[in-house]
Amino acid sequence: MLHKYFIIFFLFLNLNAFSQCLEDDAGIIWKSKESVISFKDLAHYAAPMLWFSPDEIKLFDEAGNKQIPELFPFEKDDPREPVVYYKIRHVYGIDPVSAMLNSENNNKDFRLLDLKYVRAIDLDFYYYFEDETGPTGHQHDIESIALQLRIIDAVECPDFRFVIKVNRVTGRAHGLHWYNNVLKVDAQTAFPLSIIVEEGKHASCTDKNADGIYTPTYDVTEKVNDAWGVRDIITSGRLVSGGWQAWMAKRREPNSIVFPPLPKDSPWYKKFAARFGTNHQGSVYQLRPYPNYREMKELGKIEPGLDRFMKDKTPHLWPKFNRVSGSGRITQWIKEENSYRSLSLAYRWDDAQRLSFAFPLLLFKNVEAPKTGGWIYNKLYIGDFDVDPQTPVEFDKLLGHQITYSSSASRWVDMYLGAGYEIYDADLTMRGTQYETFLVSEVGVKFRLNIQRTPLKFLRHFGTDFWGLKAGWKNVGFSPFINSGFVIELGAGVF
Repeated sequence: MLHKYFIIFFLFLNLNAFSQCLEDDAGIIWKSKESVISFKDLAHYAAPMLWFSPDEIKLFDEAGNKQIPELFPFEKDDPREPVVYYKIRHVYGIDPVSAMLNSENNNKDFRLLDLKYVRAIDLDFYYYFEDETGPTGHQHDIESIALQLRIIDAVECPDFRFVIKVNRVTGRAHGLHWYNNVLKVDAQTAFPLSIIVEEGKHASCTDKNADGIYTPTYDVTEKVNDAWGVRDIITSGRLVSGGWQAWMAKRREPNSIVFPPLPKDSPWYKKFAARFGTNHQGSVYQLRPYPNYREMKELGKIEPGLDRFMKDKTPHLWPKFNRVSGSGRITQWIKEENSYRSLSLAYRWDDAQRLSFAFPLLLFKNVEAPKTGGWIYNKLYIGDFDVDPQTPVEFDKLLGHQITYSSSASRWVDMYLGAGYEIYDADLTMRGTQYETFLVSEVGVKFRLNIQRTPLKFLRHFGTDFWGLKAGWKNVGFSPFINSGFVIELGAGVF
């Protein structure tokens, strides 16, 4: 009799698992019993809607039809509708021959992926504009978002076997990693993804609940104090950097959305149609594979002004295959998340000449401060050992180390706080060394200059887009302070 209860118990567990797998998990955009999907279909199920400012100058043509994003100028056909390009940047899997089928087909729409051998995918969407406006406006503009897709083998589900799930979305902004708008997908993320496009400059901002309003820490979940958000007023020339404020973004209305060609069998189609159905008609963009840059370059079809924007959109021969272990651990994603440069080198003056280094708190991994945002990092400084005999403090500093907090890594001005220790040589003779350690605290402001679009851009060869000045006040010791004074630092790096 007892064994019957065990059978019933395990049947109940299986039925419960089946019922759970029928519910749409966060970020699921495709599920099927079949393992093969074309590049074209993959792009269509994942494609975002682009939400423009109501004052975007070129959103409508003279007949009232939406006309952006645009076709690359070297493509001759006229689709008479907006165009967005997709690129499968990386495929992570077990074997490239088994994972990528029909690879000899020149039309990438018809190439195939066999998801039995794929663990994850990097999928990018690009949109081209003839120009961008504002004080630093220029001809040609290519903007993009990047999606991390996970492949799930749902062996326990009776109605489907293979699942594609969006894990993370990055809206790129002004060519700087620190400005990127990054969203970790959760149960409140609406699909198709909503991307707010900045007026005139076209930076991309994630919009988790598709309400057309940028909400920091909600629509962007990483680097919240550095995320660019969406700043429609930047075309006025009155704002270059600094923290985001609500007045910087204009409220979006559904009539300024350019919609994706979402398939009707998408898990999200019914919700999407119920919410945007009337606005959806006549406002759908055409989705195309990203052009073969090398081929167009060799044919001389890419003019120099456009070439400088296209040549860095690597890999040019896509997709690039990356082999992963059976666990599906994507080391490339881990590297990307930790790729933000936070090494800084500066000249420091406090009570003598110093050299200051800043580096991540965990040496190779940046640590974002919980709750408040901003960054916690190490600062180490050493210097010359000259001591002014007129000073009342007769100690010779050897080195200092502080754990420092800065509210951002990219704003043109922000505050910093530091606490740590300094080590001195109390024996001023040449006969020996007598170490003394004191607590040290420091507070001040950091002024940064992004040199990316300035005459000083040649300094980028030092490995950073930022140079800056720190001005602060330092206390040595505690109750009482044995020394206090101003601190000045000048150097390269975000910190």
